This record gives sequence, structure tokens and C-alpha cells, in this order.
Amino acid sequence: MAAFGAIRMVAGVVALLMSGSALAQTAPAKSAAAPAIIVIVDAARVQRESVAGKGLVAERERYQQTYNTEFENARKQLQAAEQDLTKQRATLASDVFQEKVRTLNARIAEFQRQYQGAVRALDKSTATASNDLQKAVVGVTSEVASEVGAGLVLHKQQVFLHDERMDITPQVIERLNKRLSSIPFPVPDAHLPGVEDAAPKGKK
Repeated sequence: MAAFGAIRMVAGVVALLMSGSALAQTAPAKSAAAPAIIVIVDAARVQRESVAGKGLVAERERYQQTYNTEFENARKQLQAAEQDLTKQRATLASDVFQEKVRTLNARIAEFQRQYQGAVRALDKSTATASNDLQKAVVGVTSEVASEVGAGLVLHKQQVFLHDERMDITPQVIERLNKRLSSIPFPVPDAHLPGVEDAAPKGKK
């Protein structure tokens, strides 16, 4: 009887182990979430080093140089007119002199208005072109990030330390250069002193 009881006990243990094994096999396995792949992009570098970004800067500088030349010439003319009027003060009647002063002041005010308008117009055109470039950068970055399986893209300026292998900026620049050689730069709606066309010479 003792031997029979021992056999029955062993059988019970085996059944329990088998039951536990079956439960282990049927129980759903808990899968650990895969870590998200993070990449980094230096957007400022993309805009600075890409062909389209360099072209945008060059186009702005072209207008800027034209504006500087035209307004400097106008400023010198106003300065010469002021000096000439100062010399005439002793020989002119008071009312005539005051009228000339009012006329000169009106020219100076118009000069300032035109200058401020040109600055605003150039800034507006630059902002429009920059926004178009930024959209292109975002699109290319999204493609590159998707291809490497990234689930999160961070601006490099927001990261203190990182592994250089996380930086996809060179890939973004390379692809952007292949896709986009230039960005349209709207002609600034500016009126320059003595210039009917705000576009630089040779620029239509």
C-alpha cells in the first residue's frame, strides 16, 4: 500500500506539472514594446548648406545690394540738397527759404517711407521663399526618417548630446539637392527712389 501511495503521489505531481506546462503554453505571452528609433536633423544646416538654401540667400543679397545702392545715391542727393539750401539761406527771402525747407523735408519723408517699404517688401519675399524651403525640408526629412524606421525626429538644437549615427542631416541635404535646385523668390513689391522696376538690373 505504501508503494501504491507513493506511485499515486508521483502521478499527481506529474499531472500538476503537465497542467502547469499546458497553462504556460496557452497563456498569452507579454511582448515588450520595441524601442522607438530616434533621429536628429539640423534644419538650420540643411537650409544653409543645401543648393536651394544657398540660392535663396544669394537672391536676397542681390536685391539687398541693389536697394543699398539706390538708397545711398538718393541719400547723397538729399544731403547735397540740404547743404545747398543752407548756403542759400542768407540770400533767400524768409518765405522762399521756408518753402524750400518744406519741400526738402517732404523729400526726406518720402525717402524714409520708401526705405522702410523696401525693407518690409524684401523681408516678406524672403519669408515666403523660406517657408517654401522649410516645407520641402520637412517633406524630405519625413521620407528619410520613414526609410530608416524612425518614430521620432528631433531638431538638433533641442538635443544636448547624441550619437552621431542618429543624425540624418547629410542624407536630407543630399536628397533635397537632387529634388530641388532652387526656390522661387517673389519680386519684392518695393518702390525705389528713381527706379521704376524694383528688380535688380538684368532680373525680370
